[in-house]
This record gives sequence, structure tokens and C-alpha cells, in this order.
Amino acid sequence: MKCEYCDILERKSTADILYEDNEVIIAIKDFSIAPGQLTVFPKQHFTIMEMVPDDIIQKCFVLANKVSVAIFESMGAHGTNIIVQNGLGAGQKVPHFAVEIIPRREGDGLNLQWTPKELSEDEKETSYLLIKEEGDKLVDIGKKKEKKEVSPIVTEKISGLNGKDNYLLKSLKRIP
Repeated sequence: MKCEYCDILERKSTADILYEDNEVIIAIKDFSIAPGQLTVFPKQHFTIMEMVPDDIIQKCFVLANKVSVAIFESMGAHGTNIIVQNGLGAGQKVPHFAVEIIPRREGDGLNLQWTPKELSEDEKETSYLLIKEEGDKLVDIGKKKEKKEVSPIVTEKISGLNGKDNYLLKSLKRIP
């Protein structure tokens, strides 16, 4: 399947490139739903967000934030929508992860609103349990990666000061 964003990278498109580094690109595409709409996407082809490494996701969203500020300042926008259409069910048309930044003005006629529906208790409970179970696994993985060990040599030196418990040592042990 043809990828519009890979065409931009290969300069096969007339889209204007606003920013580019080794990992990420920001472009003004040929077709937009509002003047000034920008697209931030990784240079490496990832179909959906779950495939994108965390550092690239972080960079995409930091840049989306900075671009949003620039849109407010330069275009006098009243707001921005920052959207990821992640997968076919979410309306993704291009098979390449991207973050869209859409300038907004009051009364601009763009209808990106939806009406929430009230969920039944069963729907809420089922959703909660399914997501929580999977989310708990991710939190456990994150905690293992973040856990930092205090060197035994350092703890001996700190705890040995004046034969008393050291506040600094207790603080270090509390760090997650």
C-alpha cells in the first residue's frame, strides 16, 4: 500500500517540510482540513502508535506541543486539536503513525465533536477490569526499568557517619 508520508520523506510530494532531523519530520501536507494544519511523523515507517519506540513517541509529542504554540503565536489560533488516528477503526487513512496539529478558530465550521453516551455499569466494569489487568502488567514492567539500586559501598559510607542513621540514606532508599 502506498504511504503518503513516505512519499514526503522521499521528496515525491509537494508537501512543505517545516522541520526535519534524523528521526522525525514536520510537514504541511497538500491536503488539510484547515489552513496551517501540520503533521508530525517519524521517518521510520511505523503503521500504528504501538509499534513506535517510546523515545520517538516522546519526541513526536514534544514537537507537536511546540508546533501548537507556534500556531497560536503565528496564526492567532483560538485553539488546536492534536489528533492521532491510530488504526483503521479510528479513521486512520495513511498506514504510517502521525500526529496531526489542526489550528482552530471559534465558529470555523469544523465538526470534531462527539456526543458521549452513558455506559451501563456492566460496560464500565468490564472495560475497567480488562484495561486494568493489561495496564498493571505495563506498570510492573515500567517499575522494573526505573528501579535504581544504591551501591552497597555508598550505603556503608553514608550509614557509618557518626554511628547514627543518616537522613540522606533514608531518602535514597525511598526513591522508587
